[in-house]
Amino acid sequence: MAELRNEKPILGKLIVFPNMLESAIENGLKEKYFINRENRSLYKQMLDIYEKHGVLERSFLNLKSDKQIELGELSDKVVYMPTAIKALREEYKNLYLDKKINDALVADSIDTDGKRKQILSILEEAGEFEQENNKILSPRGLINEWWENLERRELDGIRTGYSELDKYIFFEKASLITIGARPAMGKTALGLNMAYKNSINHNVMYVNLEMSTRQITNRILASMSGVPLWKIKHKKIEDTEIQEIIKNLEKFEKLNLSILDCSDTNFHTIIQGIKRVHEKNNLNLIVIDYLTLMQARGFSNKNLEVEYMANRLKALSKELNTCIVVLAQLSREVEKRADKRPILSDLRDSGGIEQARKRNRDKWKNKKG
Repeated sequence: MAELRNEKPILGKLIVFPNMLESAIENGLKEKYFINRENRSLYKQMLDIYEKHGVLERSFLNLKSDKQIELGELSDKVVYMPTAIKALREEYKNLYLDKKINDALVADSIDTDGKRKQILSILEEAGEFEQENNKILSPRGLINEWWENLERRELDGIRTGYSELDKYIFFEKASLITIGARPAMGKTALGLNMAYKNSINHNVMYVNLEMSTRQITNRILASMSGVPLWKIKHKKIEDTEIQEIIKNLEKFEKLNLSILDCSDTNFHTIIQGIKRVHEKNNLNLIVIDYLTLMQARGFSNKNLEVEYMANRLKALSKELNTCIVVLAQLSREVEKRADKRPILSDLRDSGGIEQARKRNRDKWKNKKG
């Protein structure tokens, strides 16, 4: 199959300088921009390695040495990655639009008016290619965005599902929210209730690292029907209570809820699973139960591992334009104080969470400056 002019130079650059992959992703390099199957397959392989290991290593690539040499020779140092990616996106856009418009023109089953409407719709699609990952906005641009958002009259996110809590927070798009509590204080029940209540009207994912799927079903049915959870657990349900559960089964089946049941706690595998579901369902909320049960390889201590995961989840919330709620355990230090109200440093392995929070705050200050 033919290929676009910038496909091989970009791949060659990534083979010679694999540490540039993260920058390429941030600059908007997507798998679909490679129209050559072999090149697309190679870039997908790079992405899979990066998601699994957090870094791209040439030794992990399943590629013949002569092919590596061929691509490496094309990675001439004059290849400036942001410019090359922008050019590749433009090539792909032109090819994509030309093909779609041509298909509309030659379609015998569509009349002239239908063709005109279809072509206008295709041209509207071109707008998505003009969106850059890193936008530069003036104060006027910010105000324009603000007015447009205000005129939509809709919340830029979704509510928590608890009216009293809604007075203080809501699940804003592109945000990461951490909920901390000591074991057996009900954080799993709270997270699951937030997920299921919002899944009535929104697409929600619950990332389960803590319970069995049967326990999840029990908890949701108990909450929906009002039947005490202990009765469902111990199978001591009365006939009237069975009827209440049956009444709610249809509602249960209609929930827009995806459960990512994690037997593999590898952090990068979980991120891949979230992205796959988001591509299909456009998730409005993701609840992760819970942070320190996930594992990211290659870190000398848990604080560094948690810092990496917290930063990656914050970036993911922005990338997917959704809210991620992550549950976390508190350390025992809170029990040693007279004032039991928790503070940020009470989060277990919180050094990493605090550092991630500080970095995000500093980035915001730098942007304001």
